Amino acid sequence: MLAVGSAAGLKLSSHSVPTGAATVQILVDAPTSELANLTQNPTPLISRAAVFAQVMTSQAVLQNIAEVAKVPVTQMTAQGPYSGAGESLDVITPAEARSNQLVAEKAPYRMTFLAQQNEPVITATVQAPSVPAAEQVAGAIYTGTQNYVKAIQHEGHTPEADKVTLRQLGSPQAASVNGSSRTTMAAAAFLAVLIIGLLVILGIEGLFKRDRELEGLEREIAEFDPLAHDAAARRPLVSAGERRR
Repeated sequence: MLAVGSAAGLKLSSHSVPTGAATVQILVDAPTSELANLTQNPTPLISRAAVFAQVMTSQAVLQNIAEVAKVPVTQMTAQGPYSGAGESLDVITPAEARSNQLVAEKAPYRMTFLAQQNEPVITATVQAPSVPAAEQVAGAIYTGTQNYVKAIQHEGHTPEADKVTLRQLGSPQAASVNGSSRTTMAAAAFLAVLIIGLLVILGIEGLFKRDRELEGLEREIAEFDPLAHDAAARRPLVSAGERRR
């Protein structure tokens, strides 16, 4: 019972560990698609993609993504790593900021945004409690970010020709992770507790068996040796615990 309880407790406590992962890529482009026009330079878009990878980790963008995915924003967290123009942000995190990161690691939905170095593409990776949940959040990243960008463009009255255009490159790719490791840990906990319990039971049974053998030996001696029987009758009773000591 203890072994089964330990395995079940470990498996239940690991429900917060993400078991689903999904990846989606977003292209940072112009309305006329600079990638499809050989006369235009895509370098500014590469720098802009690095900026977007940083902005997408902000609370404002996460709020939009959470609304589209229908997931509470309090259950989401996002971080780098950064590359390209944002590579300077990959520095040692101060202790106070790191403590906030450790708290955020308990969030069931974790997103990582990575800007490619030589192309204006942002790769978003999502970890979630299940594969469908990861795919759902990954599918909401493009729409949530687009809503945020459109709101800024509308507020700033950005001309149509100058607007940044985001394009999703295909559907999110989802897969399962950590599922087998959780089962393996539960099985290991079951076997460990079971083996320890059996060893304890065998040890206790061995002590009782030795006590019974000593009692039987004393009775045999008393039956075949009357003097030992009289001496045994005259001496005070000794408990099994005292005989062991």
